[in-house]
Amino acid sequence: MQKQDSTVSLFQARLALGFGISLGVAYLLYRLAIAPAQFGIDFEIYRAAAADLQSGQTIYGRSPVGISNLTYRYPVILLAPFSLYLLVSPVTGFAIHVAGTLLVSVLLGLAVARTTESYGLQLSKYDYILICGFIIISPIGAPSLVNGNINHHIAFALGLGLIWTEQGRERRGGIALGLAALPKVFPAAIGIWLVWKRKWCATFAAVFTGIGAVTAGAVLFGLNRTRRFFVEELLPRGTANSVSGGLSPSSLYVTLQRPLSAIFTGASGTVLTVLSLAIVTPVVAYVYLQSKGTIQRLIALLSTLCGILLVIPSYTMYFVLIFYPLIPLLYLLQGWPGRVFTGGVVLMQFTLKLHDAAMLVRLLGLPKWGTETVVASLRAFYTLSTPVLWGTVAVLIAGVWQIHTHPSG
Repeated sequence: MQKQDSTVSLFQARLALGFGISLGVAYLLYRLAIAPAQFGIDFEIYRAAAADLQSGQTIYGRSPVGISNLTYRYPVILLAPFSLYLLVSPVTGFAIHVAGTLLVSVLLGLAVARTTESYGLQLSKYDYILICGFIIISPIGAPSLVNGNINHHIAFALGLGLIWTEQGRERRGGIALGLAALPKVFPAAIGIWLVWKRKWCATFAAVFTGIGAVTAGAVLFGLNRTRRFFVEELLPRGTANSVSGGLSPSSLYVTLQRPLSAIFTGASGTVLTVLSLAIVTPVVAYVYLQSKGTIQRLIALLSTLCGILLVIPSYTMYFVLIFYPLIPLLYLLQGWPGRVFTGGVVLMQFTLKLHDAAMLVRLLGLPKWGTETVVASLRAFYTLSTPVLWGTVAVLIAGVWQIHTHPSG
């Protein structure tokens, strides 16, 4: 019976990964058709900010590409590697950047696959290809690839850091986790798990790495630029009042604050954040208290990362950060928890925005009344939730279900 369950789990995992790759390819073709000029927009920001640094211009508080909402949002130290792109043409630089993204994605995929096998599973070359392909081009990862973002690089550092820490190589793991938190800060919340498991060496290594990198930026490029990073970019991101009064159904955010803002329309961003924490914290706490076995620890890690993404207003492209431990659990969970988990992963691949979903409905050629009815239903759905939000909730439910039914697994 257990062998049959393992076979079913293997089939489900392959189905979910293959489905994600298929949708990712469709997304890539869609972007090529409707907005080819937007390819590499994030890379363009990095390169332009590096050019501003070299010429002594202001980096923070303005857009390096002349579009008000497109600013450079990372610590100044990261402009050191980005400056290397100034040695080649923009097209060549973007090609090199994409090649680097593919490389770190494959390396992360290989690490995830080997770690999955360390739990007693035997994966084929087909599984290795599916895992690497899913990381590169699933609808979660494809936007970062297309835009030239560094989310895959962050996911690589985060995944490798967690794997190393779980394997007892805490110093190396902590350094990787510190680097993962450097660009976007919020991945540092994984420190909650490190402290809970008393991974002190990893914790201190991560903290020293982050502080050291910020300090190096201040020494190399000036204290004023580092101060402006905190004042102009980091602190304003923490105000989180963009959801006050309810999120627009066309908003790109995936967060529990979406349905909460529709229910508590007068609540501020701070109140909505507290309410989101009140929902997520009991789930994560329960999982932490039961995190004794291998699978339970993976579920605890995933719950931490998903909890972070559900509390803060997150873009779908940030979900690359959960590839590890999401993918190993996709192979490991069996029975009904495994089915619910797989369903959640599949739902997470439907990253269509309201506008895109409505456009696809109109392309179906339904009668006008039918089209308008479906579009109105979509608008109501997106006002309260998104497929990615429901998929994340399903993944969390499956994890709690697994722990409840297999407390010592």
